[in-house]
Amino acid sequence: MNILSFPSSSLITPSKMKQEPTLSPIASPLPSDGSNVIQLTLGPSMSILNNCRTTTTTTDEQNNSPKEMDSDPASSHDYRRQEGRGSAVTCNVANAAVVVEEHTKRARTANKMDDFLLSSVDESSTLSAIWQLPSMIHTFDSLSPNLKSYLLFQLLKRSSTNTLQFINSVIMPVLKHDFLSTLPLEVARQITGYLDAYSLCQASGVCRKWKSIVDADHRSWKRLIVQDGYSLHDPLDASLHITSFKKLYARHHTLKQNWRKGRAVEQSFRGHDKFVVTCLQFDDDKIVSGADDSHVNIYSTATGKKRMTLEGHEGGVWALQYVGNTLVTGSTDRRVRVWDMDTGKCTHVFTGHTSTIRCLLITKPIRPGEQPMIITGSRDATLRVWRLPDPKDRAGHFHGNGSNNSDALNPYFVHSLVGHRQSVRAIAAHGHTLVSGSYDNTVRVWDIRSGRLLHLLEGHTQKVYSVVIDAERNRCMSGSMDTSVRIWDLETGECIKKLDGHSVLVGLLGLSHQYLVSAAADSILRVWSPETGVCHHALSGHGNSITCFQHDNDKVISGSEGGLKMWDIQTGRFVRDLITQVDGVWRVAFDGRRCVAAVQKKNETSFRILDFGVHRMD
Repeated sequence: MNILSFPSSSLITPSKMKQEPTLSPIASPLPSDGSNVIQLTLGPSMSILNNCRTTTTTTDEQNNSPKEMDSDPASSHDYRRQEGRGSAVTCNVANAAVVVEEHTKRARTANKMDDFLLSSVDESSTLSAIWQLPSMIHTFDSLSPNLKSYLLFQLLKRSSTNTLQFINSVIMPVLKHDFLSTLPLEVARQITGYLDAYSLCQASGVCRKWKSIVDADHRSWKRLIVQDGYSLHDPLDASLHITSFKKLYARHHTLKQNWRKGRAVEQSFRGHDKFVVTCLQFDDDKIVSGADDSHVNIYSTATGKKRMTLEGHEGGVWALQYVGNTLVTGSTDRRVRVWDMDTGKCTHVFTGHTSTIRCLLITKPIRPGEQPMIITGSRDATLRVWRLPDPKDRAGHFHGNGSNNSDALNPYFVHSLVGHRQSVRAIAAHGHTLVSGSYDNTVRVWDIRSGRLLHLLEGHTQKVYSVVIDAERNRCMSGSMDTSVRIWDLETGECIKKLDGHSVLVGLLGLSHQYLVSAAADSILRVWSPETGVCHHALSGHGNSITCFQHDNDKVISGSEGGLKMWDIQTGRFVRDLITQVDGVWRVAFDGRRCVAAVQKKNETSFRILDFGVHRMD
């Protein structure tokens, strides 16, 4: 056998190694038993050329008889290792180039390394290198993992930049195993279905194949849209057909960031002179406002230009709601008017209330064939139920007692709900259930179809100013001048919880899937759990009574004297001022893209539109 001896002091002693500033020293993995020489035993030379005739005479360790073995061409890396006292190798050197060519075809990676090594030595030493490599490889294979690591470390330290680059080009493809691309598409989507939005975006940037998998994974993106509380409609144009849930999620996310960072285009326009705006509703096309000047104005959402003024009421307009192009308004003149907003004409007038109409709403049908209903609450302590006229119906002026000016029956009047003893201040409805809050300190639950009183909810000690229905939990909530918020069971009529925290009148309530928000004259908004009644946050920052607010599962927008503020509903953190330097904010409403507010400044009423959907949406 061939023995290569290296003094340990020159090969592995760390203290005598040449220090490389770019490589960290490592502890020697070799045992230190005091020996001065480390012997690396090299086996006999062997052929790596699969068509070289190799005759090796060895001594069988068991019978001490000679053996003759032929090289096996089965694998380019199947080097025969025969330990013995000596070996004889016969090879046709003239055929070396041809053999190496065939060897290349068998193992692309091995050939790449061979070519590199052969090109790095002198021609005179090529054959010698060929004979030595198998023995060196055999010796390397027999080393322990620690010795292999140490030897490779020493070799890399002594390698040129070109050599290191070559080694890197060979190693990196092996380490980069693209498991996702090799899987069936459905299995790959099962994996990406566990990722959050950030991880999906990171995966999309790995390579084109991963991007195509992530982009086409509509189920995951749709799940994230719903999970994050976004709408499945395009936030910029609800009429657009959805072709990519990933793009839809990206739009929602960008909009959310625009809100948080205040990236919006603001426009302002005057309206209603110096009068108070009492009611406001808008969509992508129009803004509809009612004021105590007895007028209803309709503006373009995109430009702020006034399209028309609806005239007819003889007193302030205190309530309005529209569905499609049909608008219903209620006034201090005790009348309900129905308008066609395409033409600006009043199509129907309903009378019957004997005092100001303080609140109204339009119910949505829950079954096929049912009609929408108009419900009005008045200071005359009654509620009235009307059928919403179809735009194609005959126009007319109908009296609430069942006859019009031609003594014909009013086809739209359904019934009156009588029971409250004082003004009806707030109403809420879902399906066939109606809840009303009154200045008589009570909350009443009605069946809209029959007009029957289902429950009388008693517990408040002062006037009730606000009510909401929690249809998901079959509950309702009420806010009162007695500073409390109460949660009621709609099935039994029992008070489930009494929420304390405000110090004065609770005039406003809002409910979403996850949050109940109350606003009071103490300048505080409180965020509650509608399930447990626990107060999550108290939002303080306004200097006066909260005049208006709206919220969703992400934010609260509130108005008061001085301006409009935005809060993070999940953390309770103040985010930013949306509008400042105004005397007051009468009304506010927002959707995914825009926020519209009616404000007063220097005794003049105007509207502010903040459009958050124009920055970096494509």
